[in-house]
Amino acid sequence: MSIIKRGVSLYSYQEEYFLRKMNLEDCIKAVADMGATGVEIIPEQMINEYPDLTDTFLEKWFGWMKKYNVVPTCADVFLESLLFKNRILSDGELVDLMERDLKVASQLGCFVIRTLCTTPTRIIERSLPLAEKYNVKIGLEIHAPLNLSSTWFEPYQALIDKYGSRWFGIIPDMGIFEKRPSRIHGERVIRDGANAKIVSYVTEGYMAGERKEVVEREIRKMGANSLDLGWMNKVFRTLYTDPQVLKKHKDSIFHIHAKFYDMLEDCTDDCLDYENVVAVLKDIGYNGYLSSEYEGNRTIQDAFPVDSVEQVSRQHKMFKRLLGEQ
Repeated sequence: MSIIKRGVSLYSYQEEYFLRKMNLEDCIKAVADMGATGVEIIPEQMINEYPDLTDTFLEKWFGWMKKYNVVPTCADVFLESLLFKNRILSDGELVDLMERDLKVASQLGCFVIRTLCTTPTRIIERSLPLAEKYNVKIGLEIHAPLNLSSTWFEPYQALIDKYGSRWFGIIPDMGIFEKRPSRIHGERVIRDGANAKIVSYVTEGYMAGERKEVVEREIRKMGANSLDLGWMNKVFRTLYTDPQVLKKHKDSIFHIHAKFYDMLEDCTDDCLDYENVVAVLKDIGYNGYLSSEYEGNRTIQDAFPVDSVEQVSRQHKMFKRLLGEQ
C-alpha cells in the first residue's frame, strides 16, 4: 500500500528568504500551515552555522519541528570539487566533504541527502560506509536533461546492483516529466527581448512534433534574434520521460523533488505530468515524500510580485486531490 506524504523544500521560499520577508522559522511555519509534514532544506543556504551546527541552533531547529508538527526529510548538499582555483579536490577530500554533509544531515534529523548528478560513482561508493555510520541515505538527483534511460545513469545503476539500495538510491526531479515548455519561461524571454510571434511558433512547432532543424530554418526566415534562438534551444531540450520507468526503479526511490514553475488558479499544472507520475507512485507503493520545489520565482521576479507561499499552497491542493486526501 502506498503512503505518499507531502513535504516542501524550503528552497521554494528563496525569494522571500533572500529579501528578508521570511526567516527560517517562517518558512517552516508555511509548510505546516498547508498541512504538509516534511521539511527539506539546503543547509548552506539557510543555516548560518553550517557546517558546524551549534547546540543552540539544533535546539531551535528541533523546537520548531515540535512546535509545527513537522519532520526533517532531506538535506540538499553540493560536492564542491572546485573550491580552489588551481586544482580539483582529491578523492579523499571529496569523501571528507561527503562525510561532513552526512553528519550535518544526521544532526538535523534528515533521512537522506540529495547529491548532484555530477557526483562520481567512486566517491559515492567510498561514502557508503559513512552513510551507514550516520544512518543517512545518499540520493542521486535525476535531473533534466539527464534521465533514468540515459547512458549517464548506467554506472549508478551498477552501483545499486552491486550494493543494493539500502544506502544509495535516487531522487527523481519532476523536471524529467515535462509535458510542454513552461508558459512563464516563454513570457519571460519575450520580456527580455524575444519576438512573441517566434516564441509562439517555436513552442507550437515543438508540441506538433516538428524537427528542430525545420523550426530553426523557418524562424531564421522570420528574423530570429539570439533570444529567439535561445528559446528554440531551450524548448527542444524539454524532457518528457514516460512515468512508467519509475516502476523499474521502485526499490531505489528515496524521495521526489516535486519541481514546478507555475500553479494555475485552479490548482493545476499544465507543464509537468503530475497526474500520471502520482498514479505510478501509488501503483508501485511509494512510501515517501512529494517535496515541493518552486522554481518559478526567479522567472517572474523581473515583472511581477512573487508569492511563493501561495504557489506552494496551490500545489499542495493539487496533491491533496491526486492523493485522495479529505
